[in-house]
Amino acid sequence: MQSGLFSVPTLEEQIESLQPGDHVCAITSGTAVARSVVVPFVQRCLARKEMCFYAVGERGVEEVVAELTQAGIDVEQARERGALTLLRGREYMPFEEFDSSAFLGLFKARAQRALNAGFSGAAFVVEMTWGLELDVALDALIEYEARLNTEFFPSQPVIALCIYQRQRFSAEYLQAALRSHPFAIVEDKLISNPYYEPPELLAQPSEAAKAEWMMTQLVRWAEDREELRRSHDRLSALIENATDGITVVDAEGRILYEGPSAERMLGYKPEEMVGISVMDFLSPEDAASVVDKIRRALENPEEVQTIRARALRRDGSAVEVEAVGRRLRDPANPPYVVFNWRDISERVQFYDRLRERLESENEYLQEEVRAASGSRTILGRSAGVHRVLEQIEMVAPTDATVLILGETGVGKELVARAIHERSLRHDRPLVKINCTAIPRELFESEFFGHIKGAFSGALRDRIGRFQLADGGTLFLDEIGELPLAMQPKLLRVLQDGEFEPVGNDQTRRVDVRIIAATNRDLKSLVHAGRFREDLYYRLSVFPIEVPPLRERKDDIPLLAKHFLEMACERFSRSGLHLTASQIKQLQNYDWPGNVRELQNVTERAVITARLGSLRLDIPPAESRSSASASPRSKSREESEVIPDKEMTRRMRDNMISALKRSGGRIYGPGGAAELLGIRPSTLRTRIKKLGLK
Repeated sequence: MQSGLFSVPTLEEQIESLQPGDHVCAITSGTAVARSVVVPFVQRCLARKEMCFYAVGERGVEEVVAELTQAGIDVEQARERGALTLLRGREYMPFEEFDSSAFLGLFKARAQRALNAGFSGAAFVVEMTWGLELDVALDALIEYEARLNTEFFPSQPVIALCIYQRQRFSAEYLQAALRSHPFAIVEDKLISNPYYEPPELLAQPSEAAKAEWMMTQLVRWAEDREELRRSHDRLSALIENATDGITVVDAEGRILYEGPSAERMLGYKPEEMVGISVMDFLSPEDAASVVDKIRRALENPEEVQTIRARALRRDGSAVEVEAVGRRLRDPANPPYVVFNWRDISERVQFYDRLRERLESENEYLQEEVRAASGSRTILGRSAGVHRVLEQIEMVAPTDATVLILGETGVGKELVARAIHERSLRHDRPLVKINCTAIPRELFESEFFGHIKGAFSGALRDRIGRFQLADGGTLFLDEIGELPLAMQPKLLRVLQDGEFEPVGNDQTRRVDVRIIAATNRDLKSLVHAGRFREDLYYRLSVFPIEVPPLRERKDDIPLLAKHFLEMACERFSRSGLHLTASQIKQLQNYDWPGNVRELQNVTERAVITARLGSLRLDIPPAESRSSASASPRSKSREESEVIPDKEMTRRMRDNMISALKRSGGRIYGPGGAAELLGIRPSTLRTRIKKLGLK
């Protein structure tokens, strides 16, 4: 029968723990000693390859052979190879008179015989009768036993068990036996003998010296006991306050010990778990793996086993746990495995969220790559392009919110990408939201994400674009189309960096830079009550206006050639080029669709090209000018010509009036630049050129 980790070990287990140098007396009642004491002692000696000398006392050798054989010991085989020698009392001690030196010599000779024969040592089990046959004074017996303890056992790989039948020996003789043996077996219990008188005590010259020596030992024992108590208290405190669980299991997986952390993590009291298989507290899918790890730990004591499993709580829920286990062996107990384990549910959930985020990010980026076409470089030599590039260089290194203004097709997204790539966030994603492509009822989910079951069709958790862009940049394209109901929620994220996913009341924080773009007049939307004024000012911290293509016609040849090269590569065409007349034709067109229209026209020309010749599908300049001449163009033709000096004077007066009205402010709402309808950087350049202060 195997004992529990902290239960009292059986006599067999205690005898198994004896080591060479131990000297034990067993005080027994009756003659049935073979079953309870002798059998486990002989089994231990044979297992450790020690030569065992068994003095059977007055009993017949055949009787002892039968008892040992019945207990499962192969006596004949052991006797044949010299591992077991059975002797009667007088054979064991063949002396007529007691002579302690002769007896010591006999024991030393037998020990040497065992070593010469290749055994690891010698073992003696003696049913004490020789002391009765010889006339031995108790003082002489005690002196002899003391010499055994000082001259024999410490220097030889020897162990001895002396068996005394209580009925056959006097009280004085039994007392002498107890005083001369460090260990005793009484009533099937092995104990450290408190009545043992060590040789150091016997060597004291007087009774007073003996008393002093004993007092010194008692003080030392008391100090050792107190230190043991303190160590126990420290260990108990460590276990009580441990955040990890501690579980000890035997070879069958039964729990021998459970730490107090189990109640916090699983809801079970430790005493409820002891004695039960550890498999009862694990998911059935993980049981086989745990059994295998326990087996490996027992077979490989130096190897640490790592386990990931799902533990079952009292309420039936499962928690993810991670455990490390290793085999330990207490000499008083059979092998067992100690597992330290912890709840890693939060870590697993974090990695699940991270994996989902990375999957979503990867999916998003793949969509972006598939959708991307054309160069990501801003091309152009015009003053308008240079102005935009200067503004990009100024604002990109900051975290300022940028509002990109411009007509459809001018390249607002290209500007947003250029700002992001030149920012400190360039190693994080630029996430795009097109506010015109999102159904009104899905805006909040698209922005902030949702949890499973938050609404009809929410079949799984989804990460929103704000969380996807955490640490990076969020590009809100066509921000003027944002529903009025969503605007305060967007404003909150811009102000506090906080939001809640749909269906979840857990607030999440993000660090996102915002770049917005629109082709709408947001001021007009504010005045019409369709766009929040506070949101407008939050977005327009640094406005950038991208000029339309009709105002940068010098850039058309460069752009057209670039788009032609891209289209030829994309459609596997070669030998195509634009003629001078075609470039002039492109420059004479007003391009209401801006750069995007120019790219489309160029790609269409490549697709329809025949025999190396391009055909541009745009209206001729004459028909356009005659059919679409606007009142504005007519008024320009009919207006008077103003001399340059007069124009400069008017411009100067106009700027002075705007500066006076704005109180000298150039930037911001109501500033001179806004009153004049030009960019603040342009106004500062003109002020410097005209010498105004």
